[in-house]
Amino acid sequence: MQAAPAAAALPDPVGVVSSLVNAVLSPFAAGAPVTYTSGSTITFGGASFTITGVPGNGDTFTVGPNSNGLGDNRNALLLGALQTANTLANGTTSYQGAYAQLVNLVGNKANELQITGSAADKLLTQATASQQAESGVNLDEEATNLLRYQQAYQAAGKVMQTASQLFDVLLTLGQ
Repeated sequence: MQAAPAAAALPDPVGVVSSLVNAVLSPFAAGAPVTYTSGSTITFGGASFTITGVPGNGDTFTVGPNSNGLGDNRNALLLGALQTANTLANGTTSYQGAYAQLVNLVGNKANELQITGSAADKLLTQATASQQAESGVNLDEEATNLLRYQQAYQAAGKVMQTASQLFDVLLTLGQ
């Protein structure tokens, strides 16, 4: 029987150019320093990032789980408190108050425009009626005038007929 070959030793991290692809395949032991390579992608726990530039002596960058994280709702409560906190208009009104003022302003403007539009419609109706009274044609009045002119024409025709007959009589008397 032959002996199994010895396991390969991990390389020394100094001078090795590598990035953390994932914790299992990394040539570096957990917690061991990794050689910095500017621009290489580092992946840890499903998050990937790239660091560029030249590090200074003693610079460190640690990637790991947040073991001191808290799972409470303080941020949600603080965010909810913003609704009534005076944060707008130089600290004089809240989001809720500013929204109420905006709704009020829009409602007032809409009502004002509706009233102005109604007044403009009434003014247009009055102006149209006034213009038609001055230059428009009233059919009843025109029919009445037509009958009056027709009767005057017929009367003038009768006067001319009577004058013609009278002239004829005068001519026959002079013969």
